[in-house]
Amino acid sequence: MAELKKRKTTGQITLSDVAKLAGVGTMTVSRALRTPEQVSDKLKNKINKAVKTLGYRPNLAASTLASAASNNLIAIIMPNSHDHQLLLLIREMQNCLIAQGYTPFIVESNPPRKNTDLLAMISSYSVCAIVLINMDKNNRVWQVVTHQNIPIVHIGSDALNYVDINVGLNNMEAMFQLTEYVIKKGYREIGLLCANHEYSIFQQRLHGWYKAMLKHHLPTHRVINASSPANFSTGSRALADFVINWPELDAIVCTTDELACGVLYECQRRHIRVPYQLAIAGFGDSEFSQVCHPPLTTISLPYKSIGEYAAIQLLQRLSENHSLNLPAVDTPIIKIRGSL
Repeated sequence: MAELKKRKTTGQITLSDVAKLAGVGTMTVSRALRTPEQVSDKLKNKINKAVKTLGYRPNLAASTLASAASNNLIAIIMPNSHDHQLLLLIREMQNCLIAQGYTPFIVESNPPRKNTDLLAMISSYSVCAIVLINMDKNNRVWQVVTHQNIPIVHIGSDALNYVDINVGLNNMEAMFQLTEYVIKKGYREIGLLCANHEYSIFQQRLHGWYKAMLKHHLPTHRVINASSPANFSTGSRALADFVINWPELDAIVCTTDELACGVLYECQRRHIRVPYQLAIAGFGDSEFSQVCHPPLTTISLPYKSIGEYAAIQLLQRLSENHSLNLPAVDTPIIKIRGSL
């Protein structure tokens, strides 16, 4: 028998292990354990034998959650992200949904789950709606959720044609506004620093920078796209490449505040005066962008109002109650600080 993978955190046998041994799908196993009357005796015996052989024990916490909040659970599926602003969006959405009696829970899709595992989980929890956040058009998760006969919301840069509600996060327009502000401040030798982002977000921000640069007939070749994560260390290391390749550089626009702060710290180490010798702009308006030295010029997306807007759109769809007033969604705001 092939070696079975156990959960790293608990060492327990999973639903997938039972399905593999029984030669059936995880949804079939879930159905047999929860509603055995819906499964044939032959399948039931095969699954029960696999359960006994492996010593599988159902997740009682999950079962309790599913039964206690029947028809009130909402799955929020998102990439693994430490984006401070994105967490604000999710928190605002959760607050709105909880206030109306729903129970939202978060599922990380990165690293990617097996489609069968994700489908089994959604089926076993009996969710009444699904929220997708920053889901790429090519992400295979849609093949799982599109078959669910429940409302689906997507929040992100790309509009997905298989969902009920699309709520836009216009990263392209925000980056265009930020880059144009840098240009209007008088900077002309401008570089762009990117790193390992969700692909759709990366494309939007890159497109926004190109759009602004081309509008003002400025060169667009000073771009570094690091394969490493978008963090302080990557920003710090990237400055050396900028200085070697383009010593004439007078400003760097970064696709995250983390990258920008990394560049800023490396400038201090090299005694490069910011913004007099090199100006720096970030993206995201994170908490640390306000306390670094000098404080970081950046742009804030209206994540909080977008989270509230998406939640109320979903609540209207679930209850068919259109008396809930949709809030106005704020526009991106450039935070003008000392680095530019």
